[in-house]
Amino acid sequence: MSKVTGYAASKVVNIVLAENNIAPIPPQMVYNYTTARVRAGKVPLIPIDADNKIDLADLEVWVTKYVEKKLAARETKMAEENIEA
Repeated sequence: MSKVTGYAASKVVNIVLAENNIAPIPPQMVYNYTTARVRAGKVPLIPIDADNKIDLADLEVWVTKYVEKKLAARETKMAEENIEA
């Protein structure tokens, strides 16, 4: 199983997010980042094939960037709160 639907991708992403204490995402978010963008004539944020399936390698790249962004935002927020305290 190297390709998954957007719904299955959201389940995989949410496992990774839980491991990093990050709030889960709804399946609709994956749809918006993939199929909805293609239908709107835009490039998807997570690559999909002609059957709207997501390759797990591409999903891993996206979720890694997403986690890094969320963790960096968390660190920034914590640093700002310490400055204000």
